[in-house]
Amino acid sequence: MAEARYHVYDSAVLDAPIEEAWRELRDVVKLLPVVFGDAVKDYHYVDGGSAEKIPSRFAFTLHPSGETALEEVVGRSETEHSVTYRLIGQVLGIEGYSATYRLRRVTTDPGKTFIEWPREFGVAAGHDPAAVVPSIAALTAKEVLTIKEYFAKRRRSA
Repeated sequence: MAEARYHVYDSAVLDAPIEEAWRELRDVVKLLPVVFGDAVKDYHYVDGGSAEKIPSRFAFTLHPSGETALEEVVGRSETEHSVTYRLIGQVLGIEGYSATYRLRRVTTDPGKTFIEWPREFGVAAGHDPAAVVPSIAALTAKEVLTIKEYFAKRRRSA
């Protein structure tokens, strides 16, 4: 039997030109504290990884659960303004997680950027999809909203 796969999609318009947004978002390790705030600790590249090396693994600890996630950037396009990464192992009841966040220029307003973030995952054995899937969907929606608020605050304080 095929393993069930779940898909979530979130998007927003950021209050920043694409060049500024990309400078802030191209490095997934720098993105972690933006989307998780105090709920993430000890985020760093591992095994010689870096923002400039593909593939590159990175790890972070979720607070307050204390779960550690190991993920890997498997692709980045400077021209498409996108980063593709995947989860190694499982965390928060999910496995087989992969995602690509992508920035697009808003052609009618060059001071704005569209971000889209589709994600796909399976539910780990022993976890209830009825609980895990809505939890992950809510978490991912909150991450995109947090990025939007991050750029809105930057614009207001500039």
